[in-house]
Amino acid sequence: MFKQIMPAMAHMSNITPEYIISMYDEKDRDNENIEYILYSYIITNKVKQLFIEKKQEVPNCIKAEIQQHYDKLKTHESCKNVDISTDRFINYMYHDTIKQHKNIKDYEKQVKQEIKIKYKQAKEAYKYANELPDDYCEFEFDGEKIENPVSKIVRFMSIRQGAKVFTYNHRFNEFSWLDEIHYQHQFKDYKKKIKDKNIIVNEENNQEHLLNDVKWYSLCIQVWDKETDDYGVNNICFGSLSVFNYLISGFVYYFKNEKDRDNAYNWLVK
Repeated sequence: MFKQIMPAMAHMSNITPEYIISMYDEKDRDNENIEYILYSYIITNKVKQLFIEKKQEVPNCIKAEIQQHYDKLKTHESCKNVDISTDRFINYMYHDTIKQHKNIKDYEKQVKQEIKIKYKQAKEAYKYANELPDDYCEFEFDGEKIENPVSKIVRFMSIRQGAKVFTYNHRFNEFSWLDEIHYQHQFKDYKKKIKDKNIIVNEENNQEHLLNDVKWYSLCIQVWDKETDDYGVNNICFGSLSVFNYLISGFVYYFKNEKDRDNAYNWLVK
């Protein structure tokens, strides 16, 4: 469609059933039992060991997750008088967990795959969101306080899987990766609305942004009021403000490649 970009990823711009399920999973973990916390703690530490073995810097997200699990575990009676931070403890509990399963070989394979996936996700998070802006702003949407979007960017970047374009959903206060079919559908609709002068895309908003020393290139879609021949109602993009310190209204798309962004812009306005 734009000659170069091929974001054929398993991501969607809309909220999927899988996404809703994952939201409930995250909520349920607030009430998780000690066994689940311990298992997550062991797995995350095994990921940390993998980074160290490969002589790579341990991502901040892994350090933070380990500390979070550690703090929860140390409030439990069974862990108060035990040093759970040593490799000896981690490795013992890892092998003990494997041995307790009926089908040891299959279960160990499954756990190793889980560690591998978590390691790859942590590498993505390290590359794109290891160092973040300070999370100090408070945002409101429709009169209600919402979570600062920057607090979600680490997990979001960890599931990038090679995707080239993302945007921020104002209504759900979520970032979304775009796969090819949804990307094309949205921009075809935008092109029609630009011709009808219902929306506008200004070249001056084609900016370069830096996060964790990685460049992203923005393209902004804004509502246009034909009656007043001026901008219509456009909400501030909190995602842009929190992550890139970029104050702009409208719907902003961030491209990994500058040429992809330029091709998209030129296609929209020609």
